[in-house]
Amino acid sequence: MSGVLVGVDGGGTKTDVVVTDLTGRELAGTTTSGTNHENVGVQAVADTLQAAITGLLDDVGVPPAEVAMSVFGLAGADWDSDERTLTAALGQIGLGGVIRVVNDSAIALRAGCSAPWGIVSSVGTGTVTAGVNRSGERFRTMAIGWGEPSGSGSMVTAVLHAVAAEYHGTGPATLLTPLLLDDFGVPSVPALFEALTRGGAAIGAGHAPLLDRAVEAGDTVAAGVLARVAQRHADMVAGVACRLGMQHDEFELVMSGGVHRSSGRFGEEFGPAVLRHCPNAVLVPLLVPPVRGAVQLALDALGEVRP
Repeated sequence: MSGVLVGVDGGGTKTDVVVTDLTGRELAGTTTSGTNHENVGVQAVADTLQAAITGLLDDVGVPPAEVAMSVFGLAGADWDSDERTLTAALGQIGLGGVIRVVNDSAIALRAGCSAPWGIVSSVGTGTVTAGVNRSGERFRTMAIGWGEPSGSGSMVTAVLHAVAAEYHGTGPATLLTPLLLDDFGVPSVPALFEALTRGGAAIGAGHAPLLDRAVEAGDTVAAGVLARVAQRHADMVAGVACRLGMQHDEFELVMSGGVHRSSGRFGEEFGPAVLRHCPNAVLVPLLVPPVRGAVQLALDALGEVRP
C-alpha cells in the first residue's frame, strides 16, 4: 500500500496535525488554532483543518487522494451525532482512504498504551475517563459534569465551599482562605464573594494549585479536598473498568491532563485509590503528544499494531 497517514489532535485552544508514512514515521507536522466545534462551529473546524492538512501534504509532495487513512481526535466530538456531522464536514478536504473522527480521549488513550486496550483518565480543566477492553468494546464517561467530577473545576468549587463554610461558622479554619484572598487582592471573604457573584472577578482552573500550596503548609482541609477529588476521579476509572469487565485485568491506565501532570498531591491520592478498585492496573503518565495516538489508531486499523 502506498500513501501517507494523517493524525489530528484537535483541542479547544490549539490543534496538532501530523503526516506520517505507513510505518508511523513523521514526515511533517504543524500546530494551528483550536478545533472544538462547540467553540468555533463545524465549518470553521473543517476550514482550519483543510488549510493545515493540505499545507502539510504539499510540503511532502503527496496529493490528498493518496492519504491511506486519517484519524481526527477532536475535543467536543462527544456524541455519535457529532462524529457523523464532523466526518461529513471533513469530507470536503478530499482525503483518500477512511476518515475516522473520535473523541480526543481516544487518542490520548492510544498514545499512552503499548497495546490497543486500556483506560485513560484525563484530568485538566474538565475530565473524561474512557476505556477499551481486549475485545475492542469501548466505554467513555459523558464529560458533562453530572455524575462525575470535573477536574480542576471540581477543585476550585471545593475551595470556595471550604472558604465559605469557614466564614459561615459551619466548617473549620483553612489556609485556603488567606491564600485565596491574597490571590484576588481583596480584604475579606464577603468582598471576595461579592466580586465573584457581581462580575468583578472570576475563579478558574488557574486557582487549583492553591490546594497543593495549602497542603504543603499543613492544611488539613485542603488535604481532605484533594483526597476527595482524587477519590472521585479514581471512582470513574473503576466505573469504566466495571462497564468493560476489566476491574480484575492487568491494563495500562494512562494519566493525561494538567492536573495529573502538575499536582503531585493529587497523584499521591489518586494512584492508591485506583489500585483499591483495580489492583492490577499499571499507572502510566502520558509522556508523548496525544497526536501520536491518532497515528497509532490509523496504524491499528491498517493492521500495523506497534508499541
